[in-house]
Amino acid sequence: MERQSSPEQGKRWSFRRPRRLRTIALLPTLITLGNGVCGVVAIFKTGQFMAVGNEKTAQAAAWLILVAMVFDALDGFVARLTRTASSFGAQLDSLCDLVTFGVAPAFLTYALTRNTVSDFWARPVQAVCVLYAMCALIRLARFTVETTPDESAHREFVGLPSPAAAGVLASAVLPAVALYNWAPSMANVIPNALPGLALGTGILMVSRVKFAHVVNRVLKGKRPFITLVELALVIALFSVFREFAFFIAFFGYALTGPLLWLKKYLFRRPVTHSAPVPEERQDNLF
Repeated sequence: MERQSSPEQGKRWSFRRPRRLRTIALLPTLITLGNGVCGVVAIFKTGQFMAVGNEKTAQAAAWLILVAMVFDALDGFVARLTRTASSFGAQLDSLCDLVTFGVAPAFLTYALTRNTVSDFWARPVQAVCVLYAMCALIRLARFTVETTPDESAHREFVGLPSPAAAGVLASAVLPAVALYNWAPSMANVIPNALPGLALGTGILMVSRVKFAHVVNRVLKGKRPFITLVELALVIALFSVFREFAFFIAFFGYALTGPLLWLKKYLFRRPVTHSAPVPEERQDNLF
């Protein structure tokens, strides 16, 4: 006899047909893909550095990671400006960020330190690079779940943003490569410090330490005219001392979160509890 299924079993084992994606926002998607292209090419350049040993390829990989931050800042802004923010754009942005700000900096850190550390530290360095990439993955997944397209959700970050963490590692490569030509005796100082930077930024990414949204704090709204002069001066200094200015800026931003956290919890005012007011005794009338 054939076994008949009850209506309840039919509802239990029914599967919903997947929804087909019919339209996408073209301009934000192209900007997001520009971020992913920079990350993939940065990985290619890092592989060339490992094969050939030319420091310029490592420097090119670092610059590509920094350029990808421009695309990452523009895609969300354009999507909110044109009111085309969607779940597809958020998922695509997270995947591109994982490649550009997770895998590429970890691979670049490993490539620069594999010949400067001893055999004893080779495997711990590999573990740190893998840990950094996994922290970036967790950070991006948490950001996708907790963040809404509303503008109020983009005023501050919970945990160090993955572009800022990648900026610390990528910008550290620029002075490291410059020291190969200027001071060969100090050429291994920064590469030896890269695993420590990767470990620290990885922990900050998955932490609950709050970081300010610099773009919204500086560029949004009206500002005094002197602000424009200050920004022009900063851009000029960055163009002249770009090998060191980017690292100082990203490293300083990464320190703002822990310093503000320490200021909040170490120098907070003690809570004074007032003594309870005793209730008035009622006279016994009887």
